[in-house]
Amino acid sequence: MYKKSSFLKPLSVIASVMTLVGCGTLTPTPRVLNPAKVPEVAKLESVAISSFEGKDGALFKSELQSMLLTANEKLFKVVNSPEKAEGVFSGQVTESSVGSRTYSKEVEDCERKGAFKACKEGTKRKYNVQCVERTANFQVVVSVTKVKTGEVIYTKRHSGEHTDTYCKNQSSTPASESSLLQKARAEVLQELRNDVAPYYTGGKIPLLNPSQWLGN
Repeated sequence: MYKKSSFLKPLSVIASVMTLVGCGTLTPTPRVLNPAKVPEVAKLESVAISSFEGKDGALFKSELQSMLLTANEKLFKVVNSPEKAEGVFSGQVTESSVGSRTYSKEVEDCERKGAFKACKEGTKRKYNVQCVERTANFQVVVSVTKVKTGEVIYTKRHSGEHTDTYCKNQSSTPASESSLLQKARAEVLQELRNDVAPYYTGGKIPLLNPSQWLGN
């Protein structure tokens, strides 16, 4: 037979969580489906993706196609031929680069009695370490054209930026330039996705505020 205490312990945890939920502390924000910011594009049933000129243009085209296929499969039918589509995505990559700056910062370390233990007396020391901050920037102008009329129904410049810092005292390895640029492009794709298709917001549980449920 199981022990009574082992059964009551998880129940007490559940009760505590339910109490917090009852107080409104852990009530999730409503998950809301928002309309596309550019409904004229969202109304297109089939789209094709033309070329994107500039550095990493072919890579962005591939990622854009994947995004449209996975995120908007109920809205767009992505076809290979522009002649068979109602609308065509095209554009120009104006920047895809990674810049860096070096600097030093003062850190404090010591000899420890064990992993995550306190410092040994008299072993604390301060020293400078070299660090590199790298920032990836990606900018692209995206247009959508109606095939039947030749009308440009959407044109916008999108920008994405991602920064990573690495110092020589870290045990991890620095992020690659390609991964930094990928994260910058992901920002652009998310912004573009919200423009051309319905998107969700909310649905998250807010962080606990101790002063709220402790009565301070």
